[in-house]
Amino acid sequence: MKKKKNWFLRLLTILFIIYIGLYIASISGYYESKLANKVALTDEAIKQFEQDVLDGKVVDVEDYIIEEKVDYSNKFSNTGEKLGTSVQKILTEGISGVWEAIKVLFF
Repeated sequence: MKKKKNWFLRLLTILFIIYIGLYIASISGYYESKLANKVALTDEAIKQFEQDVLDGKVVDVEDYIIEEKVDYSNKFSNTGEKLGTSVQKILTEGISGVWEAIKVLFF
């Protein structure tokens, strides 16, 4: 007799493992160390800015702002975004159409 696979139990186990991993990352201070590194870079930029002002150099804010923008989009995320937009459009138009039909019938 073949045993049936319990997909719910597998999903629950995977979610539990993900939760434990995130909990360990949180406890170990991973996120706090990342934030501390950003603050350290900001402190260095402030010191450099002050030194440049004292030296009489031309100061531009863009030289001291470090903006790290990473584009994580790929074909799957783009497809998901298009799918979500389509579902939202269909639901919005569908609900407004039903509402218009109800208004015509009862008001």
